[in-house]
Amino acid sequence: MLMLDRWIEHPSSPSELVLTWRAPAYVSDRKRWAVGRLFLEGGIAKFRYYNDEELLKLNDKSRADLTSCGFSGYPAFDITKQPTGGFASGVLEAFSRRLPPSNRTDFSKFLEHHRFREDKKLSTMEMLALTEGRLPSDGFSLVDRLDPEASVIEAVLEVAGYRHYPQTHSSLSIGDDVNLIPDDLNKFDPQAVKLCVDGNTIGYVNRFQAETMRRWLSEKSVSAWLLRLNGQSGDPKAYIFVKVRPKQSFLAA
Repeated sequence: MLMLDRWIEHPSSPSELVLTWRAPAYVSDRKRWAVGRLFLEGGIAKFRYYNDEELLKLNDKSRADLTSCGFSGYPAFDITKQPTGGFASGVLEAFSRRLPPSNRTDFSKFLEHHRFREDKKLSTMEMLALTEGRLPSDGFSLVDRLDPEASVIEAVLEVAGYRHYPQTHSSLSIGDDVNLIPDDLNKFDPQAVKLCVDGNTIGYVNRFQAETMRRWLSEKSVSAWLLRLNGQSGDPKAYIFVKVRPKQSFLAA
């Protein structure tokens, strides 16, 4: 089946997204670090920067470490003025500016790029989860940790660490089957899930999504295909299209 036949019919509906930040090109560590959380509480969107304890747990880096790499906070929210419990005014509006307006002439192409049909409707949180709210002008993105309870869902996920496997790049083709394999012996992350094509590792599931992916792999039927290859020569990127279904429906299909 051509990748153009794959669409997100059952999008993720998150109540929380992780704000991640990637240091500028002059910093050797280009991993995306978790710096805060966008979440819904009582129907109100809030944003809170992680404290030092949380930063160390999520990234193995302190606030001082991130600051030394150039992190100074998200422009809309002054990190030095965070209220107790986080920011609660104009939060969703601030993050929605990372999305193109729906009246843009190429908006349908934008949705198609993310494998979503124009006639479907998404909330702002769903749209941010679908696109990760990425802009070429900064290193921020929003990562959906995914719902482990979801039984029917499609998602587009970036292949983490893809640039570290250049020996596989020339052999990849859009539509290739991608195998998701728990990497129990990974010395960096015991929850790691590696992505393989024809037996060759091409990268990993984002570490903030790996725990959910492991649960899906043990309880659901998970299929994945290589969706697109892009990025720059020094910073190549790959994305996969993932489909999750209950095991019984998969066996009956």
